[in-house]
Amino acid sequence: MIALHIEVPYASFRKSYARSFAETYPFPPPATVYGMLLSHVGEYFRACHTGVKLAFAYKQQPRIATTLRKLSRYKYGVASKQSKVGNAPDYIETLCNIEFICWVDSSGEKKQTGRSLEQRLIEVIQSPELITRTGLVCLGLSDDTVDDVSLIKSIQGKWHWLNPSNTGQIELPIWVDHVGSYHTRWQRFDFEVLPSLIDSNPSIEKFIEIIDPR
Repeated sequence: MIALHIEVPYASFRKSYARSFAETYPFPPPATVYGMLLSHVGEYFRACHTGVKLAFAYKQQPRIATTLRKLSRYKYGVASKQSKVGNAPDYIETLCNIEFICWVDSSGEKKQTGRSLEQRLIEVIQSPELITRTGLVCLGLSDDTVDDVSLIKSIQGKWHWLNPSNTGQIELPIWVDHVGSYHTRWQRFDFEVLPSLIDSNPSIEKFIEIIDPR
């Protein structure tokens, strides 16, 4: 198990059923974080490290800003509609000051390469010149670039846990179907309002598993 410090100045995570007003999820969805980690190690095959488990703790709850930007209105595969009526200015919510710890546990990973996601992340952080990657590391959209991804040996200060809970108030996608919605999977979470010191690895209840339902 490894712990990563991840910091992003701003990013937008448009809700799956948002329409003209592009509401954002209040936290980066686990599906998006997983995709960012794959991008960081130069992996193009999304199912390569399914079975990996992730846990999250935040420095603070990200603030939401509303801006007027060009909004993409159609999913992949409808390029004709997208080119004619798909891009128009509209109000978009954006999360600001995103800083969190992500624990990565590859013990149950269904490895489709010789190395686990943990091993590949350690390699890319310690020897970035060995990795072949296209473009910058982003958390979601291509303009939501990541400021920092670094290994943590000791955790300083207090952090807010984002706990998986079947009765939680926050619903986030843990696997996204980019063509339709049939294979999209969700998980509910609770955000701990009161921060706490973290002096050990998270318990198993704080992890969610990335599973490919296809």
